[in-house]
Amino acid sequence: MTGMRLSGSLDDLARNCFEHEMREGGSEIWIAVFAATVILGSVLSILTTPLAAFPLIAAGAIGWMYGRKIQVSSRLRAYREGDTEALQTVHQFAVRQFREAIESHRAKTLGSDTDWGKARESLTRALDQAGRSVAYWKVRVEQSPDNELAKGQFDVANELRAKLRLALGKLNRRADVLLNFYNECEARLTVMNRYNRDMEETRRLEELSGRADMVIAGAQGALAAIGQEFVREAQAVGRALSGLAEVQIKSLAGEAPLDNIEYLADRVIENSESEERAIGALDEVWTQEGRHV
Repeated sequence: MTGMRLSGSLDDLARNCFEHEMREGGSEIWIAVFAATVILGSVLSILTTPLAAFPLIAAGAIGWMYGRKIQVSSRLRAYREGDTEALQTVHQFAVRQFREAIESHRAKTLGSDTDWGKARESLTRALDQAGRSVAYWKVRVEQSPDNELAKGQFDVANELRAKLRLALGKLNRRADVLLNFYNECEARLTVMNRYNRDMEETRRLEELSGRADMVIAGAQGALAAIGQEFVREAQAVGRALSGLAEVQIKSLAGEAPLDNIEYLADRVIENSESEERAIGALDEVWTQEGRHV
């Protein structure tokens, strides 16, 4: 198969994937070598002195670490050259990593325990109270049209309710933009999983058709094409998640205390425009990707 050389974040993901693979499974040969040197070192320390065993144990440790490094480099080289098994391993690892990143971002930006969630809860509660106040003073104005105090309080309550509605609406729009972004990322992950399945099925077909050279050549070409499509989707998701990290989205409420509801609403309204532009810029990733297709 023609090798597909990858660069940037995907190449880093591949390295992380194989290092994780080594940490989880390890290299059986080098683990055995290390274990043997530890056993021999222990025996030697009993027969002679502990210091005599130190060089042997140190050599085993160095050999074990060097063996891990060699195996990671070998796996990474196979991946860069387009080995289908290495590609599938990295692709599955990439999907898991992206999914964890999306879930982490979602937990930090949305939900009842986030700054956004707490601000929204405070604004919702205050808006309900402001609505009750408007209703009360409206009745008082109707009962006493000449009562200047009632008129003034009615106007104040109306203005506060309008401000709280505006602030709450901006918080909700922020959430909608983020939800759309997360949904788009997750949709891309679904596509990436399908490419993984396509590669698996194509590879199985290639193995079943071991005697047919033309079919093998076709399968190899299909595997390369599937891998390239996966890479395209993965790069789009990676750029999007990097963009979200760079935006460093802050709470729209800033440092506003939740119990000072009017100040909180002012801060939300003040910061919302720049926040919406920052979050909306994430959509450019998908727009730009569409131009490359």
